[in-house]
Parts: sequence; C-alpha cells; structure tokens
Amino acid sequence: MEWKGNKDRYKFTSDDLLFQVFADRNDLPKAEYKQAREHFFSKGQPCLRTSPLTKTYGFGIHGDSNGKVALYGMETEEYQNFLADTKIKKVKAMKSSK
Repeated sequence: MEWKGNKDRYKFTSDDLLFQVFADRNDLPKAEYKQAREHFFSKGQPCLRTSPLTKTYGFGIHGDSNGKVALYGMETEEYQNFLADTKIKKVKAMKSSK
C-alpha cells in the first residue's frame, strides 16, 4: 500500500487496511492475497481501534464520507488539525485487556 497525497490517501476501506497489516506482518506473497483474504475474513475481525497501527504506533485513522480511510502519523500537521477540529468525532484506540 502506498499513500501519496491527501486525495490518494482515501482509496482503501478499513477491511483493506486490516488485511494489509495482517499480510505485511505475516510476510504473505501477493500471489496468496486473494485466498488469504477470504480466509482472514471468514471469521470475525476486530475493528481498527484494536489495530497496532493505532495502539502501538500512534497513527490516527480518518474516514471519509465514502467509507474509505487514511492514516495520519501523530507527528503530522494533518493529525494535529484533526485533533483541533471540534466538528470531527474522535474515538480512542482500545486498550489491551490485561
């Protein structure tokens, strides 16, 4: 997955993002993506709030009106603008249940 510019950022769904994180963490070759994705979603998957992207690495995830999402690093100006915007609903990442 490549994210280039704001307009291109919103081309993936949350399912696309969840699967890509799974595929990257498990070093899946792209040739296996179709079958692996079917298997991955054959059982329930937690939402992005439980993803290591938000919990461990501190990314903010913003969704657009078309159901597409974009990642923003917490060090970016865009992330800070989202935080400051009172019109945007903020939902924290879920804590681990330890």
